Amino acid sequence: MAGKLDKELKTSGRVIYNGHGLNEFVPQRTAAYISQHDLHIGEMTVRETLTFSARCQGAAATEGQEAHVVTDYVLKILGLEVCADTMVGDEMLRGISGGQRKRVTTGKN
Repeated sequence: MAGKLDKELKTSGRVIYNGHGLNEFVPQRTAAYISQHDLHIGEMTVRETLTFSARCQGAAATEGQEAHVVTDYVLKILGLEVCADTMVGDEMLRGISGGQRKRVTTGKN
């Protein structure tokens, strides 16, 4: 669904998503692949991680208010406001919980 497989891959049978056939929508705009591996910079806070990701993806064309609006929105919808200024952490550095880390991974994508 997220378009991560070979373009030459053939489908068989009938694929339906929310009642629509595969030829009625663009699957890559409807689904996203979220890796099982959380790859983060442990020393960055949740807010810094999401802001950096938004800028890399072009979500905020200019620095300043626009970047903060995107980041604040993602923090709110993923329920990460409580840990926004906490370091993400890694194996050597204590940080946010595993569930919060998964939501940060989702927010980066």
